[in-house]
Amino acid sequence: MQFDTSSGIFKICEWLYRLALLNILAIVFTLLGGGVLGVFPAITAMFALNNKWIQAEEFPVIKEFWQAYKKHFVQSNVLGGLILVTTIALYIDFALVQNFSGMLYYVILSSSTTVLVLSVIVLLYVFSFMITFPDRGLMKQIRRAIQMSTLFPLQTIWMGLSLVSFLFICWVIPGFSFLFLGSGLTFIATYFSHFALKRLDKHNMQQFHKTNLEERGVLYGE
Repeated sequence: MQFDTSSGIFKICEWLYRLALLNILAIVFTLLGGGVLGVFPAITAMFALNNKWIQAEEFPVIKEFWQAYKKHFVQSNVLGGLILVTTIALYIDFALVQNFSGMLYYVILSSSTTVLVLSVIVLLYVFSFMITFPDRGLMKQIRRAIQMSTLFPLQTIWMGLSLVSFLFICWVIPGFSFLFLGSGLTFIATYFSHFALKRLDKHNMQQFHKTNLEERGVLYGE
């Protein structure tokens, strides 16, 4: 008996297997990294493998995970440090703001909320950009993430809603989260980021052709 590997059911099972394996690898490598130092490189490695799968690449999973884990170990932990510092600062801000009143209350609350929103937006994109543009500095990746969210606000909202919906499923079905929590979240973020980059490339190409046509019109009187 032969299985039709092109069928929808087979593809779904294949992706479920991939994501379950990826999630287990992330847990193992997080523990190998001592927990705190291992968690962000493991997250980045999940983004790296999801990005390759979305582009239909074939590769040895464990070997590729280990290579991505090592390659992005330092940069991932620097990003993790920034996330930790930002989280602590926001927690302190929101805790202290209750002690203020009047205009000062609204100024601190609005500034803290703005930082919180920007931080969430950066988290939606920055890991994927670290994989796609590995030679660029972390601050450039953060700026690119903010720029991408302003270029495609509706897609950013859809990404956020998709991630929240997936978290709700994991909360309702705890066993599901053990196999798919990390890998599922990174897959959703990678998919939307990949789609946004394709849209950006298409937009840039259209602008390039438009500029060329305008230049030709000026130079050749067309």
